[in-house]
Amino acid sequence: MLEFVERTDGKEKEITTIALVVTLIVLLILAGTSIAMLTGENGIIKRATQAKENSRKAEVREKLELILLNAYNEKMLNDKYNQNEFLDNMITRGIEGAEVKGDIAIADGYAYEIDRSVPKIGKYLGKEKDLVFPEIVTSVTLAEDNKTATIHITAKEERNGISKIEIIQYGHVLETYEYENIKEEITENFITKQNGVYTIKVYTGITISERVKVEGIIASIEYSPNGSEEYKKEHRVKVSVKETDEKVKSIKYQWLDTTVEPSKESFLENCENNGTVIGKGVTGTYYLWILLETENGKTNICRSEGFNFDNQGPIVQLTSTPTSETSFTLNASANDKHSGIERYEFYVEGETIDTQVTQISSVQAVWAGTEMAEEKECYVRVYDVAGNQTTILVSARTKLYVWEISVLQQPAYYSIEVGKVNGGVTLTFPSKRREKANFENFNHKSRNR
Repeated sequence: MLEFVERTDGKEKEITTIALVVTLIVLLILAGTSIAMLTGENGIIKRATQAKENSRKAEVREKLELILLNAYNEKMLNDKYNQNEFLDNMITRGIEGAEVKGDIAIADGYAYEIDRSVPKIGKYLGKEKDLVFPEIVTSVTLAEDNKTATIHITAKEERNGISKIEIIQYGHVLETYEYENIKEEITENFITKQNGVYTIKVYTGITISERVKVEGIIASIEYSPNGSEEYKKEHRVKVSVKETDEKVKSIKYQWLDTTVEPSKESFLENCENNGTVIGKGVTGTYYLWILLETENGKTNICRSEGFNFDNQGPIVQLTSTPTSETSFTLNASANDKHSGIERYEFYVEGETIDTQVTQISSVQAVWAGTEMAEEKECYVRVYDVAGNQTTILVSARTKLYVWEISVLQQPAYYSIEVGKVNGGVTLTFPSKRREKANFENFNHKSRNR
């Protein structure tokens, strides 16, 4: 508020104008400061927007972490799990609008790397709109004799360039092409003798992958059956040589857990044409590799599709918990990432107390007696579907009690430990003043030791 001062020297008008100008300047400064606080680099609006952005980004990460944790459990317990289509479907079903591009999960516009082998979430890559994805085009051409196929790969990324291309099948890297961040279009041709799904992984500023299916190759060796997803302790495969113009000199074989073609020298076992080869004693996915040699010295190495073996017992943990003075509980947890859990058998001192046929990962069994028990030897035996078993031992006992006796004649407390000795009760008086106590009348209470 401006106050007008009556002056006799005629300068009232001049003072009022100066005060008005000063006030306006101050108001402009305050307004500028307020605008800067609201809209500046560290302004309120900027910070509020950034906080909202961080919250949305953290929410996406939390959702992905939960899905990948569930995927890890599926990997341990579900023999149908795979780190490709199965994992992709879990992510896209679990988060509305999410998509997966190679090893990148995108939700709500935020992109995160994913490590498929664990699986787990990796680093934050930024907003989807700011990422540059390489162009990948793939196609497959069968040879005229249908014995091989060529995978044609064309890739391009003009900003960062391409540093590497990998050809992968069933988790094994079959071929690697390395470059020094080539920004021009790259073309590679990979020849294969095996049907199946191949992953083409392209490394640029980010890593992207694409899957391509090869089918129609007629191998010179027929396998019956040709692969099996069922987990068994052993698989039997009939091996037959298809019609050929050359006489077969020898057929050698080996079981390997890789799709990388082995050397000729590594084949040691022989088999006859139309003979049966037995695979056993291994766990995981294995392939039957055959080396065919003709009398003219020509050779051919090819393999079957994957066979799932399980010769490994479940992973088991066992603990015991006293529940009363005459009972205890046995707690068993187990997982088997191959054929899966079939049943649990609980034993106390060599006698079966419970059998549970179930596939769940955690079960309990209760031992109930009629009196307090000294430590007893207990164990659980867990079987998987393939017939493997694991036995874990633990010692268990019922609860012990400490009785507190309140002596009425004097404020003294005596602890008596109660335990079974030769069918009687043992009373232990730790205090030297026990001769002064009158036990004719006392209050008692029990507490867990």
